Amino acid sequence: MRIAFVIPYFYPALQYGGQPKSCYELARALVRRGHLVTVLTTDSAGKSRLQLEAGPVSRRNVEGIDVCYYRNLSNYFAFRHRLFLPVALFRDIRRQVVGCDILHIHELRSTVTIAAYNAARTLRLPYVLSPHGGLIHHGKQLAKQVFDSFYGRSILEHACMLAVVSPREKEDARAFNVDASRVRLLPNTVFPEDYVRLPPPGGFRDRWSIGTGRLVLFLGRLHWIKGADLLIQAFTSLLKSHSDVHLAIAGPDDGQERKLRQMVAIDKIQHRVTFTGYLDHETKLQALMDSDVLAIPSRNEIFAITALEALMCGVPVLLSSVCGFAPMPPAECGVRQFQAGNVRELERQLNRMVFEERIKPDIEITRNFVFREFSAAAVAEKAESLYSEAIKASGRR
Repeated sequence: MRIAFVIPYFYPALQYGGQPKSCYELARALVRRGHLVTVLTTDSAGKSRLQLEAGPVSRRNVEGIDVCYYRNLSNYFAFRHRLFLPVALFRDIRRQVVGCDILHIHELRSTVTIAAYNAARTLRLPYVLSPHGGLIHHGKQLAKQVFDSFYGRSILEHACMLAVVSPREKEDARAFNVDASRVRLLPNTVFPEDYVRLPPPGGFRDRWSIGTGRLVLFLGRLHWIKGADLLIQAFTSLLKSHSDVHLAIAGPDDGQERKLRQMVAIDKIQHRVTFTGYLDHETKLQALMDSDVLAIPSRNEIFAITALEALMCGVPVLLSSVCGFAPMPPAECGVRQFQAGNVRELERQLNRMVFEERIKPDIEITRNFVFREFSAAAVAEKAESLYSEAIKASGRR
């Protein structure tokens, strides 16, 4: 199949979190299965732009994926306000997707999505939409309501299929009256070979001068919805009974870092908390290998891809109850849950996992589980079926 992906940000712009990563991994998997994948995206990498050739568009081959990076008028508006203005993409998109069998739009509320939707409607090209957790209004509610009034509901209505990453997101689709017959499960994925050679323990601790005590790890954007502030509160309480424990907060700032650092300073626990900023894949593996638990305290999380990464490294995971993660792994994988937003329960579960039970997952069981349910080959096969169904439903074949 000839498949076009449209997304506001793409690899290596992983500072935007799980969306560009999951899109990249799916594109990699489809290319390996012989499909032709073109990605139309922008040059925003987070706080900065990607280092690309001069001009309105830069075309690159990324592991067999044909990627067109279009220049934004303003990277500040792109990163801080999620207002993407790649003028050349708006002009080119119809020409770029002519001849494709299927269009896969990633993200619901975006100017790039509007351009893709208009092109698909004009060309009568079937498209699949992956909201990536963007259905429910969390923050900027008025702006999202306005977008939905003008575009969002129409985009959802005309999508051949809605690809959701978890049953939780499927429930969110009901709020938009999306017919359940058009909703398909397409979870996030990992490439098992990316975790074959894990780094030896100690590298992350040495780099950040973290001692030999227990280490709690947070991986994610520093944004209110990710709940790092809740984790700091729970960790502060944990320190009262266990002084030899450290918290590493790893991830790019998305508006909350200043507040988090203030919390740490007020509680006078700077010597027990380390902010690392964004970690690339190799450094992330080092952090996981040195950690006793990965804490995911999100206030809302459709699918915690960092949980898969931790499982591939044999690291136990403490998961917020609102995190969409299905199917849940067996008990031997060391995944536990706490009631979302409940700081006292979060602290109790941390204490139980790190100090009382000292959970050590069976890495063979965890890897077998991830491979069976979330490997690139398994998810790509689901995507192929979804695309074929969408094309057939559109009447093109």
